[in-house]
Amino acid sequence: MKHTPHPMDVSSAQSFMSTEFQLRNIQPSKYIARSWKRSLLNYGLDPYAFNEVEVLSSSEMRSQLQLRETFLNTGKCGLVGLANRIADVGYSAILTDATGLTLATSLSTQEESLSKQSGLLIGARWAENQVGTNGIGTCLIEKAPLIIHKAEHFYASHKELSCSVTPIFDPMGELLGCLNASCIGADQNKHHQLMTLKMVMLYGRMIENSYLHTSYKNQLILSIKSAESFFDITQEQLIAINEKGTIIGANHAAFFCFMSHFQSHQSLLGINVEQFIGLSLDSLLSKTNGGNNAVNVQLPLLSENVEITLKVPKSKALPLSQAEPKVQSKTFTKHPPINELNGEDASMQQLVRRALLVADKDIPIMITGETGTGKEAFARAIHESSPRADKPFVALNCAAIPETLIESELFGYLGGSFTGAHKKGMKGKLEQANGGTLFLDEIGDMPVQLQTRLLRVLAERETMPLGGIEPIALDLQVISATHQDLKTLIELKEFREDFYYRLNGMVLKLPALRERSDKSFIIDNILERECMAVHGLSIADDAKRALESYFWPGNIRQLISVIKYAVAVCEGAEITINCFPDDLIEHFSSLTDHKTAGSFKKEKALAKFTACHEEQLLIETLKKHRWNITSVSEELNVCRSTVYRKMEKYKIVQPNNAC
Repeated sequence: MKHTPHPMDVSSAQSFMSTEFQLRNIQPSKYIARSWKRSLLNYGLDPYAFNEVEVLSSSEMRSQLQLRETFLNTGKCGLVGLANRIADVGYSAILTDATGLTLATSLSTQEESLSKQSGLLIGARWAENQVGTNGIGTCLIEKAPLIIHKAEHFYASHKELSCSVTPIFDPMGELLGCLNASCIGADQNKHHQLMTLKMVMLYGRMIENSYLHTSYKNQLILSIKSAESFFDITQEQLIAINEKGTIIGANHAAFFCFMSHFQSHQSLLGINVEQFIGLSLDSLLSKTNGGNNAVNVQLPLLSENVEITLKVPKSKALPLSQAEPKVQSKTFTKHPPINELNGEDASMQQLVRRALLVADKDIPIMITGETGTGKEAFARAIHESSPRADKPFVALNCAAIPETLIESELFGYLGGSFTGAHKKGMKGKLEQANGGTLFLDEIGDMPVQLQTRLLRVLAERETMPLGGIEPIALDLQVISATHQDLKTLIELKEFREDFYYRLNGMVLKLPALRERSDKSFIIDNILERECMAVHGLSIADDAKRALESYFWPGNIRQLISVIKYAVAVCEGAEITINCFPDDLIEHFSSLTDHKTAGSFKKEKALAKFTACHEEQLLIETLKKHRWNITSVSEELNVCRSTVYRKMEKYKIVQPNNAC
């Protein structure tokens, strides 16, 4: 077996590469030559050594998918579109992040097993410094579309792969990842891959454009196209601008087109649109009739005529626009309206009715319930259903901010108020929410001394930033939320009683997911939202029954996470149990007593979540642990105070001989 000499200097590397390229009968492009040089000199790799692509575990991958949720949701639409056009000829489509980590795949059915053997699977990392010259890793380094064909791969073990790849950029000009089409056993003619590369580039630009529109859905977006040639989506320049007319984002086509006029991407960002297109924002809005018409202009920076259209969000639409209303297909916002939260569960329907009664009243609302039951979603839905819907909704997680910073976050400060303060100062959450809704999440974790100050603010309806001398009048709806037993905290002197009664004008207790009768509705609703970009994706009956039977300690938040994961890893047209995270698969597989195919035996532990069995299970668990309250609370996954409260409710008394 042939091996590279080690260590290797530049001259030796050049000599080795010349010989190797000749042996492999390849004429490398500049990208491939540079990549081979990096692989030899920078990474110290041996092209004939055994190489195995790194694959992340399920738990590691789950975290990575959550971090890249927005990109993944957008990218999967382009991935599926590309796959539909290349699968029949044996190509697999792959979406990665900027590190070369595979986030989603659509494998060719005829080559699926071979593809997985070659490392074309979710969780595989194709970084150049680990795998040497390869389509994904080299594309991310070079930041350019390219083809790595068969023997051009650094490692001999990858010689059967042919990869056509394009980078994907965010609206700041930074790498998001790449889109790749790979084929195993392609013919020897590299030029035959050029059409595949063009297709990959097309869908890569579509992902970029969609990501920009998603990122700036509430901002004005310019579309610039050549007025004299056939429209090419890969050349469409998209530019996001704010209400002041300042450029705040752009797609890669825009950055590339005006590269010669600016020193960097950042130079394009921040300039005024008038300097860019020769029209002020007001003039542009007027000429396009509020975004309804396209206009032809000559850009000051280019000696050519272009067609400009302006996308104006509904919130910024001009009243003079008389465009006829269009029938739209069902769409989803990030935050579902309150009528989508009640489902078919009687308790939730009652909560929604009660919430709507006070949505337009100056009554503070406290939302309680277990972690993950959707308290913030419910708070947002109340806000959207109130007369304050067009005003800010400002959330403050009292448990996520260090105690030393929470006061400045809440009240804000003037510049120079303390060491380390921003010289321009900062508006606090109270002032930001003025006119709208302030949502105080995990209110039970707010420091007691801060409760005193906030109590005064709520009573007097005015706030004073740190370092300020003039109070600021406040008009806001206050919604708080907690999963803790505040009355117990009051007894422990960890929560002010007067502050509690200031916040609980109306108390809404959200039921745990296991207690709801509309789990099927919830699953369908989440699936519909997550599968918008993946047309035709459904869930198998047994998989859905499994989700309905699970006890969901993390409630709706956990269910959403599981469904997102299943959608991301599903490689067919139907979500099965095998698409779920490993811990759920193990759980379902342990339930062996099936009454009917796909229906699972109820675990005894589930009884604790059903009201009619609560007393019986509590007694059994107390006896099991010989009345050790700590052990009982751990098994039932509730706090000690809840155990005591339930014992009092059911008049359960420890016998004298219990030990």
